[in-house]
Amino acid sequence: MSGRAGLKCWKYAAAMTLLLASGVATATTKSEQVAEMAPSVRIPTGSLGYVVPNATYLGLRYALTTVDFIDNGHLLFTFHVNRLMQRIPDDGSGDNGQMIHAEVVDIGSGKITQQADWRMRDRNQYLWPLNGGKFLVRQGNSLFLTDEHLQLEPYLTFGTAIEAIQLSPDRKMMLLEIAEAAAPAAKAAHNGPSLLGSGSTADGVQTPSQGNTELILVKPDDKTVVARSESAHLVDLPLTDDGFIGLIEGAQPNQWLLRKNYFKGEPKEFGTVRSTCIPTLEALSETVVLSIHCSANRTLGNHVVTAVSSEKGTLWRDIWSDKYIWPEFDYATDGSRFAYESLAMDHPIGTLDTPGQQDVKAEPVGVFDTETGKLELVEDASPMLSGGHNFALSADGRRFAILRGGAIEIYDLPPVSPAKAKK
Repeated sequence: MSGRAGLKCWKYAAAMTLLLASGVATATTKSEQVAEMAPSVRIPTGSLGYVVPNATYLGLRYALTTVDFIDNGHLLFTFHVNRLMQRIPDDGSGDNGQMIHAEVVDIGSGKITQQADWRMRDRNQYLWPLNGGKFLVRQGNSLFLTDEHLQLEPYLTFGTAIEAIQLSPDRKMMLLEIAEAAAPAAKAAHNGPSLLGSGSTADGVQTPSQGNTELILVKPDDKTVVARSESAHLVDLPLTDDGFIGLIEGAQPNQWLLRKNYFKGEPKEFGTVRSTCIPTLEALSETVVLSIHCSANRTLGNHVVTAVSSEKGTLWRDIWSDKYIWPEFDYATDGSRFAYESLAMDHPIGTLDTPGQQDVKAEPVGVFDTETGKLELVEDASPMLSGGHNFALSADGRRFAILRGGAIEIYDLPPVSPAKAKK
């Protein structure tokens, strides 16, 4: 997961609109594109001790539940439990701390093979999947590593708040956004380039060289600091393992150039999109980026999405509705597939709108082929969650898990053509 609220749009399969584009793959309706698929495994969550969070938490965006693959045969299932918590001296979290119960679940038997309780300092995102069945766990300003044994091994600690964590789709690169004055050791150890020193930014807006947030780019495997910078605000950075994707205004009106900014080497421009607003970018794999932008032709809808490959150019386009908010992505680390969810509202939501609990109708989750944009599976998650995540895609893109109808459902997906998967 990205660990941040990025795009404010989504489409539901039944409402897909065909967008004709010469030489570009297009999406079709659910009845034409998505075959009905039954789960291969259903693991009742009642037997795992899971209690559905109160619906009033929906608008607060608390992280209360997660589902992740450890490997294709085991899940890591974590959730909030109501238990007495021992006070921590100088905690400062007030009443916002929580106890998280973590379980390793064997998919074949549905049995719990390992479990532990973790004391959290707040109710923000606390878990990020890494490679090799490892996970990053945040407790306040400290990060820990864990695996199928659920023991928390110290990883990094900062003197001020960890404001955001972002991972590249293959989980080989991580961006830590830390409140100013944190991580002096990381600053001292780094002799490389400034992360945003080139002047190109992820969102097309110039970022000051100094500010309130410390940006530290780290290789998760060995904690090597690759680059660092400072910013006046949080940065939405589409990471890859060797750089990040940025935007540059083109010479023509409403023209935006996609540029790959390498950590080592000169940047490379690889695509163009037309938009009446600043596009939002999401890296889907090491070579494919999704651009969400605004069309001057209002009959097309509010959000046009275009998948662009740094190697093959434009791959596919579609229209996404603005009735969907607070999305999250998950990725196959080989780049073959991605999963995307958000909350479906009963009316379009503007930027300044504050949605209420009564406005939310469903939480659709779709699995897409990265190369073609084909929607291969779509289901509604339940209970609906606005924080944490209640779905997961396996590292090889072959299995999909979703919290749905009182169970964790596991779907086995067909193989992806080797030509589509990034090796």
